[in-house]
Amino acid sequence: MTTEHTNREKNIYLRKATADDALDILAWRNDPQTRAASFNKEEIDKESHLKWFAGKLTDENCELYILTDGQDKLGHIRVDIDDSTGIISYMINPAHRGKGCGTEIIRLLDAAVDKQVSVLSALVEKENTASQKCFERNGYVRDEDTDVIKYIKVL
Repeated sequence: MTTEHTNREKNIYLRKATADDALDILAWRNDPQTRAASFNKEEIDKESHLKWFAGKLTDENCELYILTDGQDKLGHIRVDIDDSTGIISYMINPAHRGKGCGTEIIRLLDAAVDKQVSVLSALVEKENTASQKCFERNGYVRDEDTDVIKYIKVL
């Protein structure tokens, strides 16, 4: 994956995540609204998160990005790559929710994803209508509709 993709109209872009982003991502992840929309609703402790994050940064089958406007960190998106499928997980900084960042982070990821990835996929809780809309606005197709909704996009 390339290191930076930009929406020039909104002056926001994706950059590769670094170790310096770990505590921001932990704070966003432990936000009550984020936890409510997550599969794991428990608060994550700092030690466990830092260990997990360091592992993801060095995992060649994982890409971590930060959505930024150059000053503020707006969100985080991760792609775990399994063969030619990229599995997406993302969250938006609570201070920037409701501003279109979810739709934009997914759109920019679509442009950034490694050419070896031919399918992107995401699982979304049925109650998480905001994420459902973000994926649908980016051309993802609802593949399964049970308690968990699966979205797929062929690149």
